[in-house]
Amino acid sequence: MNYNIEFQIASIIFEITLMIVFFSKKRWASPANVVYRFVMILTLITLILDVASVITITEVIAGNESLVRLNNFLSKLYLIVMLAYIGTMDVYAIVNTMPKKATTTSLTLKYVEMIVTALGFIVACVFVVANPLLYGGVGKWIYSYGIPSNTVYVMSTVSVVFVLILFFCNMKKVSIKRLVPIFTFCIMEGSVALIQMFNKHLLIIGLGTAVSSLIMYFALENPDMNMIDELNKANKRSRDLLLNILPLSIANKLEYNAKPFFEEVDNVSIMFIDIVNFTKMCSEIGGTTMVKILNDFFGELDDLLSNFKVEKIKTIGDAYMIAAGVPDTYAENCLETVKLARQILRLLNDFNRRKKIDLHIRIGINNGRVIAGVIGKKKFIYDLWGDTVNLASRLESYGVPDRINVSERVKYMLGDQFDYEPLPVVDIKGFGKISTYVLV
Repeated sequence: MNYNIEFQIASIIFEITLMIVFFSKKRWASPANVVYRFVMILTLITLILDVASVITITEVIAGNESLVRLNNFLSKLYLIVMLAYIGTMDVYAIVNTMPKKATTTSLTLKYVEMIVTALGFIVACVFVVANPLLYGGVGKWIYSYGIPSNTVYVMSTVSVVFVLILFFCNMKKVSIKRLVPIFTFCIMEGSVALIQMFNKHLLIIGLGTAVSSLIMYFALENPDMNMIDELNKANKRSRDLLLNILPLSIANKLEYNAKPFFEEVDNVSIMFIDIVNFTKMCSEIGGTTMVKILNDFFGELDDLLSNFKVEKIKTIGDAYMIAAGVPDTYAENCLETVKLARQILRLLNDFNRRKKIDLHIRIGINNGRVIAGVIGKKKFIYDLWGDTVNLASRLESYGVPDRINVSERVKYMLGDQFDYEPLPVVDIKGFGKISTYVLV
């Protein structure tokens, strides 16, 4: 064989190594990186086909019919893949010259450039497929394909001119790092073509494409995706923890401005739930066992709350505080709270049956104006203050076990949607004599 394919073999090894490095980790999914994947694959395929066609080409003149057919197939496939490589490089140049703040005009121009590139590729492929291969004769240099190979040369020349135009038109619009691989492609295409023109036996064009691929790799946007994944997971864990402590709207507010704040809100429903005889049960069955039971019950309450438009505010010992209508206000929060309370009693019955325990709770609900917000400097918690909150807590304390104890204000807000049973008037410190009711 009269051709030296050492450069081609070295380029194949070089390109495979580069692909292993590139695909060994997750990469930034930018347009340039996506196109670069295709550039690497097409570069490797062209190198392999180039070597295969060079190995078989000398046998064409010898008249080996099976090798003639094989070489014809490999050679035309090689030329078509080369056209695809050139077109992909044009696309790479197009996406790499996209300004950061793309306007409608610039996007339209990029679409036009893509369409022109695609049409050029299609026309060139038609010429390659439609015309027969022409070999150079029986002399030393027979590596010639006539019109098919000339089509690739023309496409390559037009591509270099096109890419150079993009380069110079966008020098002030995009970063140098993004322009370097574009300019490198043009230099390599021209320089290796000149070298091979005067040293036909070298077949060095493949080396040029491999080196261009390396320069493109160094110029890619290549942040450490593994680190980004870990940071995203850590941020998600922090975010989930924050949302377990604070309502969504409050968490969003504090993320951007972590300062104390509070506001007065009308028409807020407050519900307190408390375990009856919790201290006595701790002494009877053990504190650790009782706290485990409390954790299980409160955990099921947490799950139940996700079906209602309410917010868990906090737990205080064996008490569980819920609010509706804050921080997100809505008119029917009192009805929503009572519906939740009725569902909690059903949950309690089911919990006792499953756990084979005799747990009882008191529920107190009040409605009115509250002060809501986050105060202090450390260990933020969203909390509520005011007489409405205090009375809801007292209603729970004076309530009937396993019944829903509501204030006169709640009864007024609900109207005739429920039946009520009045309880004896109680004298509550700070509030005087208060009429309370239980839902029937």
